[in-house]
Amino acid sequence: MEITFFHKNLTKKEESTFVEYVISKADSIEDLLQKFAKDAKLLKVSIEKFDKHDAYEVEFCLVLPVKSIVAREASHSITKAVDFTKDRLLSQIKKHMAILRRDRSHRSIRHSEKIKEEAEVMIDLHSSK
Repeated sequence: MEITFFHKNLTKKEESTFVEYVISKADSIEDLLQKFAKDAKLLKVSIEKFDKHDAYEVEFCLVLPVKSIVAREASHSITKAVDFTKDRLLSQIKKHMAILRRDRSHRSIRHSEKIKEEAEVMIDLHSSK
């Protein structure tokens, strides 16, 4: 998974803390995305510091071949904002993967029913001869 970083209004120390912390948390996201090829996943991570409110807003945008998933959270601490955003993204990934599994299982059921119907038609044709 490729990760790109964007930041606004951060000091160099805050920026390095943010990048290191996101990289340490990226493994949990990567674990859920084993189904996709390594080059088919892009995580865009952005952070903005609001001096007036002394807060950070973190956004994760995960680009997959079939869908883009966005999670955004704000907190007064960089680590808390990253953790909250990561948790929100993980729950959305889990929902998306469940939908993919459900669609695939329904498709296979429909396909097997179609094969059964075709087999019955072929049996009927052979038995009528």
